[in-house]
Amino acid sequence: MLVSSPPSTNFGGPIPAEVARHIACDSKITPIILGGKGEILDVGRSGYTFPAGIRKAMEARDRDCTFPGCDRPPGWTEAHHIIPFSVGGQTRLSSAAQACDHHHYLLHHGDWEIRIADDGIPEYLPPRWMDFHRTPRRNTRFS
Repeated sequence: MLVSSPPSTNFGGPIPAEVARHIACDSKITPIILGGKGEILDVGRSGYTFPAGIRKAMEARDRDCTFPGCDRPPGWTEAHHIIPFSVGGQTRLSSAAQACDHHHYLLHHGDWEIRIADDGIPEYLPPRWMDFHRTPRRNTRFS
């Protein structure tokens, strides 16, 4: 369920919607999607670094490094933008996954690709030289 709060400023209470639209006309808007307890789950393109709320949601979903067979715990992982931020990727849970330093390096400099499957779980596509059909693989440690 999407809950919307009334427009407001950093230094006051709510303002009329028409005033907010006028202010927004020449402004950089930063949409922020919050979880049920107010944790940040999406900051769009306003920031590269994943906020604590997204990191916690990623830990809950991924548990460890998401690379197949890896058992590195969340404290040893980095948040990876599935679509690189430099080419329009967004800082949101639905386009991020945990990867340890080694597997994060492979994603940036190797032939592996990662995507979020229809069920919301990260899966990896191996390089063609390893699997011609590029059959998706998952870390099944907690399955």
